[in-house]
Amino acid sequence: MTLEAVPSPLPSATAAIVTELARSAAESDGVHPLSEHTLLHLDGEHPGDAHLLAYAGEPGAGDLAGYAALGPDGSAELVVAPQYRRQGFGTSLLRMLLDHGGSKLRVWAHGRLPGSDELAARLGLSVTRELYFLRRTSAPLPAPVWPDGITVRTFVPGEDDTAWLAVNATAFATHPEQGSWTQADLADRLNQPWFDPAGFFLAVDQSGAIAGFHWTKIPTDEGDNPAGEVYVVGVSPTHQGTGLGKALTLAGLQHLQETRGVPSVVLYVDGTNTAARALYTKLGFTTAALDVQFAPS
Repeated sequence: MTLEAVPSPLPSATAAIVTELARSAAESDGVHPLSEHTLLHLDGEHPGDAHLLAYAGEPGAGDLAGYAALGPDGSAELVVAPQYRRQGFGTSLLRMLLDHGGSKLRVWAHGRLPGSDELAARLGLSVTRELYFLRRTSAPLPAPVWPDGITVRTFVPGEDDTAWLAVNATAFATHPEQGSWTQADLADRLNQPWFDPAGFFLAVDQSGAIAGFHWTKIPTDEGDNPAGEVYVVGVSPTHQGTGLGKALTLAGLQHLQETRGVPSVVLYVDGTNTAARALYTKLGFTTAALDVQFAPS
């Protein structure tokens, strides 16, 4: 076994190998081991990111057996190729993450697969956060009811970027990932093959200011009938409690289900967001999987 820490960015060839490793693990486990954020940061210029590689042999000669990503805020993800599990690669990568991340370390375990709790407990980590993965199959939806003075239009790339980032930051001020998006983070998504401005809805007030938004997503790399996704729904603090969040959610669901004809819709919601979870339950979503975040005890 050989371990290597590489600063951002990864060489393109190595990034492609990591992407293939993640794809293989997802196919085996039924859950994606690396988030979209991590995959987008593999070979881009993102100062502060660290990439940890575990090889079954010498780098460049042996197979890539495992990979871990560590962000400057201490957030991390880890994946081991199915054929190399239970051979110490996960433990070695997690030890490296602890060495580099220290007390700030927060490691996501997507799907909370068997073995993740055991590995975390062995190195003194415990669950500090939960992220629910919900799914809804196509079924009739009520019409959205919009608060007075609200109109809806779609996002215009290049014109709405700054205003949207400002509302996103205030709507998710307590959310450690979503609320910290920069122009570069937004640009990464706008340049993806799946991006469709027709599915990115903005609710604007009478002054023209963005009051809330619902960004939907349909993946382009998941076969012929991919699930649609409630990518992110946010409401400005000045418009929270008006029913705008529910109306935006329904508008996006109708777009995905009735306009785009997806067979099902999925979303992620933080375990502490009880109001959103209650709304999604009322709209027919059920829990399909659970992601957990481990941190040093």
